[in-house]
Amino acid sequence: MEAPKGGEVRDEPAAAAAAAAEGRVGGRLAAVRQLVEPEDRRLRASFVFLAWGCCVMLHGSVLNSAANPEHVLVGYGLFIIGAALAFLLLSGAGRAAARVEEALRGYF
Repeated sequence: MEAPKGGEVRDEPAAAAAAAAEGRVGGRLAAVRQLVEPEDRRLRASFVFLAWGCCVMLHGSVLNSAANPEHVLVGYGLFIIGAALAFLLLSGAGRAAARVEEALRGYF
């Protein structure tokens, strides 16, 4: 059995390494890219709610401890809405997520 040479990993050609460098690799990289750039508008909305809620909670509780507790509670509510919507979408409950989205459209 030969030892792997430079550019080869376990008898794989160097073309695989070149393809990985160009971004033509599937698997984990494609899954991460899909999570980072979601195409579903409901998933993007849940990320927005999660981000805003997290920012408001952190600002009100850590950075500005003199903030009104009501603002921190609103941030917590936004975070919970985003988490619930993301949970419904990622668990496969599309119709329930659509109903939640319709209800949220009236408020935001």
